[in-house]
Amino acid sequence: MVTMLSGYLLAVFGLCATALAIPSQIPFSSIENVRKIDTWALNPTGDAAVIRVKSGSQHELHLLAINAQFTVPSVLYDAANAQARYTFLDDQTILTATPESEGHEGVWDLTTQTLNYTTLPPAYPPSASKHNKLGEVTLGSDLKELVHSAQAGVLTVVLPENLVLIEVAQHEEGWTIKGEPRLVKHKELIYLFDLRDTSSSPVLLRHSTKSQLTSTAFGNGENIAWLADHRLWLSVGRDQGEVQLNFDLSPEKIVFSKDGEAIYLLAPHDDQQSLFHLWTPSKSETIPITPVRIPSNGTIHSAIHVGITPLDHAHLIGIKSDSAKGEGKELWVISHSPHEDPTYNYENIRLTYFT
Repeated sequence: MVTMLSGYLLAVFGLCATALAIPSQIPFSSIENVRKIDTWALNPTGDAAVIRVKSGSQHELHLLAINAQFTVPSVLYDAANAQARYTFLDDQTILTATPESEGHEGVWDLTTQTLNYTTLPPAYPPSASKHNKLGEVTLGSDLKELVHSAQAGVLTVVLPENLVLIEVAQHEEGWTIKGEPRLVKHKELIYLFDLRDTSSSPVLLRHSTKSQLTSTAFGNGENIAWLADHRLWLSVGRDQGEVQLNFDLSPEKIVFSKDGEAIYLLAPHDDQQSLFHLWTPSKSETIPITPVRIPSNGTIHSAIHVGITPLDHAHLIGIKSDSAKGEGKELWVISHSPHEDPTYNYENIRLTYFT
C-alpha cells in the first residue's frame, strides 16, 4: 500500500498530528465484559490483520484473515500488553513494540512473528510463530504509532513530540535492525526527508506559527497532502497550495487511495463521522471541489485504502461503530465504485463481531 515515493520519503508533521472451517466466535453478553477494538494493524495486501481487543480490564490479541466474500471470524491468539503497538513488515511478518518490565523505563522491545493464514477455502484458523526479538530501543515516552516504509526499509516510531527512525532489513535468517535509531525532533511544520540519503538536509514543505498541522498522507507519484486548521493542502513536487473545497465540515484525517487518484477525508457530520471522496485535483484545478460522502451507517474512526478488487470495488478497511445498533468499534470493509460516481454499488461488510 505504500507507493514508491512514500517508500523513500517521510513527511514529519506537527505536535498535534501526530474463511470457512473456522470456529465461530460467541460475543460476550455481559456489559462488564463487552469487547472493543482499541488498536489494529493491517498487512500491505489488506487480507490479514492483528487486532488488540479490550475485554474488561484485560487485553487480547486476535488474528484475522480477511475475505469480504466470506465471514471469517477472528482467532484469539494470546493476552496482549495494553501499551503495545503493531505493524507489518510484509504480508506475513508482524512487528510488535512492547515496553519492557519495571526497572527499564522508556525501553521498548521490538519483536517479529510470522503469520500463517489463508483467505481461501479450505480455510484454517490463522496462527503466529513465537516472538523473535529484534532488539531494544529507548524511547522515553508513550508510543503513538508504528509506520513501516517497505521501499526505504525504515520503521518510524511516532512519539508525542518526536519521531524515531529505525532501519530494518530482511536476510535469509530473518529481520534485523541496522545501525542506531535516529531521533527527529519536530514542531509545527512539515519536513520532507529523503531516507535514501542520510547526509541530505530535510526540505521544509510547510511551516506555520498559527495553523494546526495534522494528518499528513502520501499519494501516488509526488503527491503529499495534509491538513492545516482542517483545510486540505496538496503538494506536487515542490508546488503546493490549498485545495479549494465546497465543504462546510472540518476534516480530521486524510486517506489516499492506493493508486493516488482519489482522496478520502474523514470528517464529523450529523453527530457521526464519515468518509468523503474527491478525485485528486491537478495543479491547474481552480473550481472548488465538492467532496462526496461514501454511504455508511455509524461512525468511522480510521480507515486504510487497500485498492481495487477483481470485482471492481474500491475497498477500504477500517474501524466503524454504531451506537444506535449497539455495535462498538469493529473492523469493517467499506467499498464503493471506483469510477465517476463513488456512491454507486457501495457495500459495508462487517469483519469482526466483538460487540
